[in-house]
Amino acid sequence: MKSVLIAHRGEPLHCPENSLPGFQSALQAGACFIETDVQITADGIAVLHHDPSALKITGSDLPLTTTDYKTLRALPAGYPQRFAGQFQDLHIARLDEFVTLLQKWPDASAFIEVKEASIAAHGIPAVIATVLDSLHPVLQQCVLISFNHELLAHARNIYPMPIGWVLHEWSTGSKKRATDLEPDYLFCNQKRLPPATESLWQGPWKWAVYTVNTASEIPALLERGIHFVETDRIRELLADPALEGWGCD
Repeated sequence: MKSVLIAHRGEPLHCPENSLPGFQSALQAGACFIETDVQITADGIAVLHHDPSALKITGSDLPLTTTDYKTLRALPAGYPQRFAGQFQDLHIARLDEFVTLLQKWPDASAFIEVKEASIAAHGIPAVIATVLDSLHPVLQQCVLISFNHELLAHARNIYPMPIGWVLHEWSTGSKKRATDLEPDYLFCNQKRLPPATESLWQGPWKWAVYTVNTASEIPALLERGIHFVETDRIRELLADPALEGWGCD
């Protein structure tokens, strides 16, 4: 059976989210697909980070978009609230470091989510230029995703790479925007899906939902037309006998 599992921010239950060791661990476990978040620092460096602030990962409440990379790099980024001092040697990774790792796994694909805070701070053209420049060596392995509809449309006009739109809400308006954009993927929070009696929107896209951490939930999602599920438990699900064959050889 073809893999449908996406490693959400690496292995966030075992390593700090969006960390290089977390992604390496997920790939070593057999993940075919991984997903990371990207923010842009004050000096225009693309880094792997989800929140607008560095507080959760570093313990220092510094906004990513108004702090230079040198300052951020000096901070231990071991997610102290979750892992105490276990990963205090880690630092916020750059996107180009992620690219170097991905090059070692040419059969893997990565979903690269550009975050709204960086788009608001730097503007769509600058963000797209920075991200695509960093991803250049592995663009054929990457899908650009975002909640920002306009960013995805702009990216597609610059480079013919796959894109994925992350839905803010399940609504008639969102359906129209999806139809207009025609992304390769539509991502939806599992909690925002309509009742199972309601059909998913039909289009040229593949559906992905997040975050699914229990193997027993997956068959029903596939039955209703979901193609991919993001999980925080990639290693555990790939080791589940019921999901045998869902990883990369």
